[in-house]
Amino acid sequence: MPRRTPSGKKTAVADVEGKLKREYPGNPGAVYGTLNKIGLMHGNKTTAKGKRAAKGR
Repeated sequence: MPRRTPSGKKTAVADVEGKLKREYPGNPGAVYGTLNKIGLMHGNKTTAKGKRAAKGR
């Protein structure tokens, strides 16, 4: 379930998540582990850094 802005566009976090899912199909641990490691997410929540990236700042 990719994150989307109110206008319906995918966020930066969702874009990275989609790319990782294509790179590691069937391995959600690699996808979310990478997002956690680079600081865009903490568990299943978007971090402040991830929110800034999603807004393009």
